[in-house]
Amino acid sequence: MIRKLAVTLYLESWQKRMLKDFSKVEGIDKITRVTIKPGKGGCLTSYKIPPLGMRKDDWLIYLTDQQVLQVKEHLQLRTAISSVNITADAMQRGAIVFS
Repeated sequence: MIRKLAVTLYLESWQKRMLKDFSKVEGIDKITRVTIKPGKGGCLTSYKIPPLGMRKDDWLIYLTDQQVLQVKEHLQLRTAISSVNITADAMQRGAIVFS
């Protein structure tokens, strides 16, 4: 079985609003999808929000039920995840790409 190294998700309107609220990405109005390319040992999700709350360079994008299944299947995860931790570092490394 070949493991897929990335998954692309089309964003819902409410996810685009989250992106607009918490991201510094250029051309936000034209963004329609996110590609997630987890590296070795990379953790995609965190269910704990720091006491300071979400901020522009460290926030969670929540997934729809369909996206949860898509991520689990494409990345062959044992446990489904319902959110992805979006950090400035992950975006700089290309682990998370909005387009």
